[in-house]
Amino acid sequence: MSNRSQATLFGSGALRVLAICIVLWLTFIAPFASIFALLFGNPFYAWWFNSLVLLPAPILLLIGVFRSKSATFRWSVFQYLGVSAVCFSASLLGIVLSFFIPFTLAGKVALVACLIFCIWGIYSAHRIHVVNLSISSEKIKNALRLVQISDVHVGSRRAEYLEKVMRLVNEQKPDLLVITGDLVDENVTTTDLASLSGLDYPVFYSSGNHERYVDYKSVLAAIGAQGVTILGDSTTICQGLRIIGIEDRQHLAEAAQALARVDVNATDSTQPFSVLLYHQPDLWDAAKQRGIDLTLSGHTHKGQIWPFGLLVRFRYRYVAGLFKEATSHLFVSQGTGTWGPIMRLGTRCEITVIELTA
Repeated sequence: MSNRSQATLFGSGALRVLAICIVLWLTFIAPFASIFALLFGNPFYAWWFNSLVLLPAPILLLIGVFRSKSATFRWSVFQYLGVSAVCFSASLLGIVLSFFIPFTLAGKVALVACLIFCIWGIYSAHRIHVVNLSISSEKIKNALRLVQISDVHVGSRRAEYLEKVMRLVNEQKPDLLVITGDLVDENVTTTDLASLSGLDYPVFYSSGNHERYVDYKSVLAAIGAQGVTILGDSTTICQGLRIIGIEDRQHLAEAAQALARVDVNATDSTQPFSVLLYHQPDLWDAAKQRGIDLTLSGHTHKGQIWPFGLLVRFRYRYVAGLFKEATSHLFVSQGTGTWGPIMRLGTRCEITVIELTA
């Protein structure tokens, strides 16, 4: 490799490290530094430079999260992450107010706002909304009620939360249930997923990225043991629908190639209405080319805690909600659960009830 190539790679790596450090400082340190500076009667930026000495702390915490085998330790770090992320919004409020009112008063308002935002964030993470959609197509012969859950994150959330989700799902009286990935993010037992068993309607599952961060085979075995049909780059016909499942991929091109290998025949108007389950929403363009009628995704959480949704929009064109182009639809769930901190701010937990009609 030439010296020029090495310099280019080093420069790219250095910028990446710098960007990570800036995000960590903004998330973990700057909000608290700003609020406490105001509380002590100083401009919000007065403690910024001195706070840089604390930067190694969040770096070490994140390293610990990925290396530690203690679920309690990881849970604690993630809750701190949630509080600091919520505090970011409160500190912005204090910064704006500091231009108009005394610094100490602005700091007190920001501190109270942080407390209120945290309480609301915890409440929002436990409240599940029902999103109702209606989609019609000449391919649908009999009306069906399809329910989607996504990103439950058993592991970050207790098994009791999945039980709560399934009680709400059962209340919708679905004809079938689909799970679009990230059902778990820790190694689980069949007991943790027991609420998925013994249902009087079929359940289909397609993997997410978090299942690959643990023992993938054992996770799939635990899910399959509940009677859930696991669709890994495959398709099946159920109640007049063609259900297609593509395993989550790190690279979009690989997912598109996997979809191309599945025989869906979706462009044929005599074929059943087709539903694609893929965890990330960026496969919709490939799905449209295959003539797939409905793509269901999740993954984004809509950022989960504001303002991270603004960052998500740099990565994904379709962040949350229903999108339509010609006869093809995409719905991106904000997620049924939460990953990491059990908090939501500016987003919501949701299940999706889709009425499919002729």
